[in-house]
Amino acid sequence: MGTRAASDGSSQAIYEDLHRRIAEGALMSGARLPTERELAIQYGAARNTVRKTMVRLVAEGLIERHVGRGSFVTEPKAANNNVDSAASRFQLNELLEARLLFEPALAALVVERASDDDLAALENKLDVLRAAKSWSEFKEAKYALHFAIVALSHNSFLEFVFSEIIAARRAVAWRRPGPAVPLSMVHDVAIAENVAIVAALQDRNEKLAAELIKANLLRVFLSLSGT
Repeated sequence: MGTRAASDGSSQAIYEDLHRRIAEGALMSGARLPTERELAIQYGAARNTVRKTMVRLVAEGLIERHVGRGSFVTEPKAANNNVDSAASRFQLNELLEARLLFEPALAALVVERASDDDLAALENKLDVLRAAKSWSEFKEAKYALHFAIVALSHNSFLEFVFSEIIAARRAVAWRRPGPAVPLSMVHDVAIAENVAIVAALQDRNEKLAAELIKANLLRVFLSLSGT
């Protein structure tokens, strides 16, 4: 494995562990995180790898960094009354349109650049998605899976774009237009679609993966208008 690939893999592992601990409440809002040096020792990683992870967590709105004070877990967006940020201005249909423009094309990059181990690790994301018991858990798990797929493109700009999409959805507590829909109504279909996407990527069938990603996004997009 090359130096960059090793660094990316280590950064992803650190990100997933910290993200899980924040989501599960092991790291509460307001908690001060260890320093980059301490995290590097804790995870057995280089400091620049830890720094890359922290930048990603900041971009997703999960932590805040204050010069001279350190890094802190942010308040949950659902409890944040200040939802007039740039992220909260975007409508769900606008975000889905943007995703339709670039996510299907990502399949080719993922198939080309991801290792077999990278693709196998997506199963862990599917397990978290299956285990989700609430809408917020389900949305977090689904976006985490799709972010993991985007990350396998090894294109940091696309990672940034998708992290902004996640921030926009999280800023409004994952709300969507129209009446509330029970999780049970979409749970099985959504899981089946995402299982198929992961399987196509693992088979390195970029054409099928692109078609499945597009179909998944179109289904969600059309459901907004009830068609």
